[in-house]
Amino acid sequence: MRTRRHATGFTLLEVLVALAVVAIALLAAMRASGGLQDNAQRYHQAVLAQQCAENFLVEQRLTRNFLPVGQSTSTCTEAGTSFTLDVDVQPTPNPNFRRVDVQVQQASGWTAWNVVTIIGNL
Repeated sequence: MRTRRHATGFTLLEVLVALAVVAIALLAAMRASGGLQDNAQRYHQAVLAQQCAENFLVEQRLTRNFLPVGQSTSTCTEAGTSFTLDVDVQPTPNPNFRRVDVQVQQASGWTAWNVVTIIGNL
């Protein structure tokens, strides 16, 4: 009597389906890691922009410069990255205080940070 040997292993179709599943999983992982990298870059830019805004406001307080009402633009460089500061100074009901709105933008025009504070004429 002859016995039949059954072939063991995977069929070509099973291997192709497994490769397709692995490829889809790898694509999803790459897309997720790319998103994390973009978020990390934006966070880094926001921290640098915040530092620019805070440096500007601290400088105004230390020099005791009472900003005139109106809008102005200046530049700031942090860690080799250039930013544009758009400063909008508005009066308050008390003439000894000014409302200062500092908007920090990257060269691309993306607003990386915005801070509003009150500066007094002390």
